[in-house]
Amino acid sequence: MSDRPIVILHGWSDISSSFAPLARLLRAKLGGREIAIVHLADYITMEDEVRFDDLVSAMERAWRDNDLPTGRGGVDAIVHSTGALVMRDWLQRNYEPRDAPIKNLVMLAPANFGSPLAHKGRSLPGRIWKGFIGKVPPGAAFQTGTRILKGLELASPHTWELAERDRFGDGGTMYSQGNVLCTVLVGQNANRALNAVANEDGWDGTVRVATANMDCARMRVIFPRDPDGADPVVHEPEPSSGMTAFGILDAHDHGTIKLTQARRRLLADVENMRRDGSLFFDIVKSLTVTDDRFETWRDELSMRNDALLDRAYRARRPEKHAYQNTVIRVEDQYGVGVEDYLLEFFERDDDRTRNSRRLHRAAFRSVHAYSDDRSYRSFYIDCTSLFRSIDRNTEFLGVSICAHPEMEGETPVGFAAFGQGGRGGLRIMHRDLHDFFAPNRTLLLTLQLTRQQSGSVFKLRQI
Repeated sequence: MSDRPIVILHGWSDISSSFAPLARLLRAKLGGREIAIVHLADYITMEDEVRFDDLVSAMERAWRDNDLPTGRGGVDAIVHSTGALVMRDWLQRNYEPRDAPIKNLVMLAPANFGSPLAHKGRSLPGRIWKGFIGKVPPGAAFQTGTRILKGLELASPHTWELAERDRFGDGGTMYSQGNVLCTVLVGQNANRALNAVANEDGWDGTVRVATANMDCARMRVIFPRDPDGADPVVHEPEPSSGMTAFGILDAHDHGTIKLTQARRRLLADVENMRRDGSLFFDIVKSLTVTDDRFETWRDELSMRNDALLDRAYRARRPEKHAYQNTVIRVEDQYGVGVEDYLLEFFERDDDRTRNSRRLHRAAFRSVHAYSDDRSYRSFYIDCTSLFRSIDRNTEFLGVSICAHPEMEGETPVGFAAFGQGGRGGLRIMHRDLHDFFAPNRTLLLTLQLTRQQSGSVFKLRQI
């Protein structure tokens, strides 16, 4: 058994002592391995002026001040929630994939692509709720970590840009056999009583299952200048590189996945419990799996996920359906974001004789526009319902888009509208549906529009 030390990194508004039960159980199970609970400061994520850049720099300093290993594969780590973003950013900025000091990385309920609670956390109720729960020290300012929450917001440029750096191309090989063996474990049993004001399906009470998964994809669609001209150019989806393992734990939520409920239990008692024992087994397996067994471990978790999806499909329980976090950025041909736009989705469903072309309300659950840049938006899509609806070769999903300013009449600059009246929209046929939508993942989708200029914008006159 490895004698590598284990580092535990907490998330936003959490305190390091909440991991004491898990650390105690791991010491008992793994023969007294050194466990360092890294807390940059118990309340630093709640300071409004602290950015992710600050956390990453502070983590690097704390790492070296505590003489933690910096050589390749010299330490294992467990991160929770926001801690995953800090760890990923720290690794990407400071190490090449082949030189990373982390060997086995366990992400518990990570907010890899944000949380639907982040923008609520900046509201007055969110400040009161998190302020009191966070146990702010006497005399400290009443803050909730505004800049951190902006990075955690759904569709944030921060999570998109980080994924571009460490999930695609050579950067994505950071997480692969021979380098960092990363396992993501996330619950799907939100406590509805505690989160009634912000309840969702397909989440653990704080993060969505789809946004926890490290595996993702990116894609680009280029709309032509004229909706009556050529069809939109759809680039092939590019899956993230490397290899990570992903497991859904149906009986756990965002808090219980840390095993805080086991604070007074002996190791043998926890291991004999059906719910917590299974979770603890998965954490230990994720910490101890070797390079040659990692793909088998990944496949085992994948088969368990598929079994969960199959049960949810047959039971028609939307809270257990598989969702995709579809993050769309609309930009022009110059790479400038287009913030004022309207996307509409329609389906051609031959099983519905009355109205074969209608907005699919069951599958498209919610939309969130990033607060500081509305060109970024997260569309939460129920893949289970969508695949059930569009299930024949002749059926399709239609997408229309119009942006302001619309190019018409005397408008000097603007964009053509696509999909209105059947002109030039994007049509996703049944055979292509799985390119755009996959269960429990994030898709980074760029839609490029052509910004047009009328002849009145610039003229040359002879004199």
